[in-house]
This record gives sequence, structure tokens and C-alpha cells, in this order.
Amino acid sequence: MPVAKPEFSDARIIAHVDMDCFYVQVEQRKQPDLRGLPTAVVQYNSWKGGGLIAVSYEARKFGVKRSMRGDEAQIQLVQVPVARGKVDLNGYRNASSEVVSILARKGRCERASIDEVYLDLTDAAETMLAEMPPESLEEIDEEAIRSHVLGLNEKVKENVRMWLCRSEADHRDKLLACGALIVAELRIDAGF
Repeated sequence: MPVAKPEFSDARIIAHVDMDCFYVQVEQRKQPDLRGLPTAVVQYNSWKGGGLIAVSYEARKFGVKRSMRGDEAQIQLVQVPVARGKVDLNGYRNASSEVVSILARKGRCERASIDEVYLDLTDAAETMLAEMPPESLEEIDEEAIRSHVLGLNEKVKENVRMWLCRSEADHRDKLLACGALIVAELRIDAGF
């Protein structure tokens, strides 16, 4: 028995937003002198310097990984605050809420964790497609060119640019392109 294909109206554009090295970015915002330095945020236990829970891109260049202990890292470590003997995540929760409020301007958000959100961009993508389809754009922001397109060699930026703006794409792919452009705009707005 043949399986019916869903109508276009059933297509949903869902973005998975994973705020990479979120805890480090929060600390860098609180302590701007940490920006550009190899930095990691360490969990509050004392065994071997604690467990790293976030590592900056600069620290990754030195081989520092989240699975390491603080004593191994040999870089600037920021301690997660402790209150009444327990980890105090209030500062991180507040920063996460700020980011989610920016994301929510474009669609419905569902948190997966403190630094991960699923964002339903379907309505925003449909609106963008109706009002300003990607193929009509004269310029594509560099942030959008960094988008990951499954099965496409993103190392060649022109491939991503062409995929985002192709006029022969079907409705679903055009919605996906709109979603990628919206996420790029949100990354700039939220600073992640």
C-alpha cells in the first residue's frame, strides 16, 4: 500500500539551538578580560581540580576538552559559584532566559537544558518565504553562510550560498533555507 506524502502545511521547521561553551560565554560577559583567553568553567568538586563543564574555543586549540579535570587543563579556570554547599546556577539560568527571550521573538521555544532550545520557526519561515524569499536576496550575511547543510560541502562557502538562494528548490527546502537565515539572524542578535 503506498504511503501518502504529507502536505506542505504539515512541514515544520524546527531549529535545535545548542549554545556552545555557554557557561564560558556567560563568564566572559561578566569578566570581559577573559575574552580571547583559553578559559574553562569547572564544576565545584575538589577532586583533581573539579570537572570541566565548558571550554572556550581558545582553550580547545590547546587540547583542553570537557572530559578533563581542572588539574589537567593548565589554563584559566572559572569556578561555578557555590551557595549553601550546592552549585548556584542562577546566573547561568538568567543568561539562558535572556537568550530564550530573543529566540522566542521568532517562534515557540522548548528548552532541552540550560543551554539547549528547540525553536519552532515554521510561521516565521512561511512569512519570510512569502515576503522576502531567499532567492530574492541580493546579499547573504556571512553568519548564514556558516550554516550546516546536510550532504553539502560547507567548506566551500559558495555551495551554502547557492543552496540557500536556489530558485528551483521545492517549498520545503525553501522553508529550510528561510529557517537557516532566521537562525543566523538570531545568532547575531543573541551573541552566540
